[in-house]
Amino acid sequence: MTRPLLVLPVAIALALSVTSCCPVNPTLNTVKTAHGNTDWHIDTAEEFLTGKAMDGTVLAANHCPDTWTKTHMHVGLTNTNVYYYDHDVTATGADNDATSGIDNPMLFFYAGHGNPTLYNTLGNSATLPSMRLGNCTSGNHGSLRYFWQCSCEVFAHGPKSCTGSTEIYTCPGDFDGSHDSDAMRNVYERWGPVLDPTLRMACGSSSLAYCWESEANRIWDNYNNKGYDVADSFIDGLHRYSWNTPLCITTGGLFTGSTPLFDGTFTNAPNPSGPYYHIQYLSSFASTAPPILVHVPEMLAIYELIPLPLPDPYRRYKFSEQGEWMYSSEEVRGRGPAVKVNRNSGAVYVAGERRFDEKAPLLKDEEYIRAARRFLDEQGWTEKLAGEPSGMRMKIQTAAKEAKASRPMEVQKNVRVAFRRQMTVGEKAVPFVGEGGEMAIQLNNDGSVLNASKVWRQIKGVLKTTRGKPYDDAYREAMAKIQAKSAYKLKDWTWGYEEQSGNVRQTELKAVYLFNFMAAEPEKSLDFPPIVVKISAHVD
Repeated sequence: MTRPLLVLPVAIALALSVTSCCPVNPTLNTVKTAHGNTDWHIDTAEEFLTGKAMDGTVLAANHCPDTWTKTHMHVGLTNTNVYYYDHDVTATGADNDATSGIDNPMLFFYAGHGNPTLYNTLGNSATLPSMRLGNCTSGNHGSLRYFWQCSCEVFAHGPKSCTGSTEIYTCPGDFDGSHDSDAMRNVYERWGPVLDPTLRMACGSSSLAYCWESEANRIWDNYNNKGYDVADSFIDGLHRYSWNTPLCITTGGLFTGSTPLFDGTFTNAPNPSGPYYHIQYLSSFASTAPPILVHVPEMLAIYELIPLPLPDPYRRYKFSEQGEWMYSSEEVRGRGPAVKVNRNSGAVYVAGERRFDEKAPLLKDEEYIRAARRFLDEQGWTEKLAGEPSGMRMKIQTAAKEAKASRPMEVQKNVRVAFRRQMTVGEKAVPFVGEGGEMAIQLNNDGSVLNASKVWRQIKGVLKTTRGKPYDDAYREAMAKIQAKSAYKLKDWTWGYEEQSGNVRQTELKAVYLFNFMAAEPEKSLDFPPIVVKISAHVD
């Protein structure tokens, strides 16, 4: 009679050990998204996964890989902040909920309104002190590896105002080591407690942010096509406008090159972590702006496009064909094919070796530009219609965890130099907009090539000529798309010919207006975040 009494506790103990055992890793290539607002951000969360808006309209050519397991959460729900909160911190926290919790997949992406102290969650708001990401305990099976957020200022870092910018929190590199305040934001203090050591990184925007299909498309174009690192894909993807300053934060040892900020691909492995915080952000350097034709001419051409012919230096490669792609048999160790070509557009993508030495001397701005120009010449990429280059340095800032309010160290990760295409209209140059019409060279700190791409379809001729849409008409169309008209003011606008990403089959080249609207009262940016409206420059 005593035997069952001895066996039963053992069985119970085994069962409890199984149910309380944390999963080692999340399932590889699982991604979940959520929206904090039901305006355009609900579409952004869906476009990030599939390239489609909620109504099924295809808007983004690039999106999360088709082979991944994807879920758009919180559709139809309200007051969802509990799904961002951790049960180990607050009793109502449910971030490990199997259906709606954010702490279960490999990657989570949020789109919605925010500010340095909170972000919207479909009726209520979430705050950082109630969050923990990636923490796997007996009662909380969190296993997230990457947290990405497209929201204004939630990752604010550095001074509120800085030289050369009219917007706030656009200079993370000017952080002076102060405790977090309205005047000087400290992302280490606000986000440090949120990051479990196993979380690989959390990314968001220090400044105002715009989040729609263009940003989802650019992030995944960087990752899927250009071969950028995980952090670089996000940061460069959101940095479409000078007022948008994204950053990523992680934990690790003192040597930055071994941190997840150097993840070349997504992984479900835990972060080895360490006693330091590291943030990655960008710092642009000056370029000579081309002369811009302010007024759209009375008559405006629509051009026919054909794929870019394969540049001569690449004819020596042997390629294998897989669908719309051609891959060279020659590979770069650890990075895959040295060259790949998209047959839809003729776009060329080149991969080089990663070279990173924290102690090596950096080059001057003009030396990186010369290195990029030299690469264009060597590869047969030089184009007469290319504008003056723009440059961007990827920086990494490091602070010890126990000294979150001290001036951090800084190193450079890499440099990106881009040449945008221009069209000559009359006597003035008109810039190209969109992901195409660009040659982008990402350089190691020593000036060698890490990644390079040329998306530059050939113009065959004029298909037809239409009347150009006057500015006033285009502006009225743009305003008609904004619901809270009195809450917004026009910050700036431009127009140009729009060339699409390199994996798109594009046969017509048309001009568009881009209107950039900001909150009329900057302190109300939480309710009225930036909106960029695209309007055709042609009269049908």
